[in-house]
Amino acid sequence: MSGTITEAIAARLDRAGAVPREQDLYTGEGTDFYERLVGADAAEIREVLALAREAAGPVLDVAAGSGRLTIPLVRSGRSVTALDLSDDMLSHLRRALPDHPRLDCVIADMRDFSLPRPYDLVVLGATSITLLDREGRARLYASVRRHLAPGGVFAFSVAGGAAAESLTVPSEQEIRVPGPGPGPGGEETYLFSQQMEEDGAARLVNWVRLADVVAGGDVCVLTSRLRVLSHELLSSELVDAGFAEPAVSPVRTHPGADILLLTTTRAGTRDRARDDDTA
Repeated sequence: MSGTITEAIAARLDRAGAVPREQDLYTGEGTDFYERLVGADAAEIREVLALAREAAGPVLDVAAGSGRLTIPLVRSGRSVTALDLSDDMLSHLRRALPDHPRLDCVIADMRDFSLPRPYDLVVLGATSITLLDREGRARLYASVRRHLAPGGVFAFSVAGGAAAESLTVPSEQEIRVPGPGPGPGGEETYLFSQQMEEDGAARLVNWVRLADVVAGGDVCVLTSRLRVLSHELLSSELVDAGFAEPAVSPVRTHPGADILLLTTTRAGTRDRARDDDTA
């Protein structure tokens, strides 16, 4: 069995006599499931819109996906560049805001991108930073620094509290997910499996539709591998990468989904701003 399928899912499919078909969560049919899973999640939107109101210029949404943050930013009147490696993810966004004059979709790797303009606000939502290993995060930080306008803000989120603790232990459960059809009442049950790897430094996550797990069934196994990161580690990395010590604040969301927002600027920017205020 492949290294992208958890042992629990592999055993479940083997017992059922089903045949696994691996699918990255962020490409192809995985994007449709991901949109159903998180599309209605309003976490971070309030906080990001508040940051955008303080930014005079354009906004860069890194790992924008299907536009969970981009869409409300554009609708609030901001010009947004939505950057994502997956054209399949961005296709959802283009359908939501077809030919919008304040939206620019760019297919690029968040670890290494080059855009023709600086940005007053760069955001990275949905704890997407956990997709990157240490080297990848260092490259991301360098790319963001190159694209921040003077006084620009970089903001991203990471799990905190009980939510962070839940990411450090193996887990198998059944979860109800909105169905692909329009309207309420079309939920489907998915098997969720989380397997810890690298001595707890990473987690392998699988999603499988329960109805597909039958003898001889062709079972799409949606996969993702993520890092387990604390806000303390990320804060230290930011400072080492030339950013100011970030402000860490809780995101308003539903109970049990503890999310922290880290907000920073290039090192020295805040000190200069304080000097200007007292001059």
